[in-house]
Amino acid sequence: MKILVDVNVFIDVVTKRANWQGSLRALSLARTSPEIEGWASALTVPLLYFFRLRVTEEQQARRDAQAAVKGFSLVPLTPEIINKAISLALPDFEDNIQLVSAEAMSADHVVTRNKKHFQPTPISVLNPEEWLALDAVAELEVKLQG
Repeated sequence: MKILVDVNVFIDVVTKRANWQGSLRALSLARTSPEIEGWASALTVPLLYFFRLRVTEEQQARRDAQAAVKGFSLVPLTPEIINKAISLALPDFEDNIQLVSAEAMSADHVVTRNKKHFQPTPISVLNPEEWLALDAVAELEVKLQG
């Protein structure tokens, strides 16, 4: 199973904002299960860096951004992805980049906190708790715990 994780899920964990435990479970499972390919857009790293730079010093912001995506593959931010994202009618350009990145790597699911920004789309878009509740994902989580 391939998933693309939106930057807001990483931010949940870094800031421990509402529902961060579900985001942490999803990220941990994606990192540890050999049956799951965890992906993030290359745009996620600089976004996390700038987000962290607001509240911490520069070197710590770099370490935090790098640590957040550890264990995930990065979808390169290519001119094709940028051009397709710009042409989408969906309202949020950053989310368009996430969606086009998911399409580029043939993701089965996009895991995000902003589901409404991804509609309509041919790819399954779930929040972390919905993704964890999928039968196949729940079975993988139980398998790793056992």
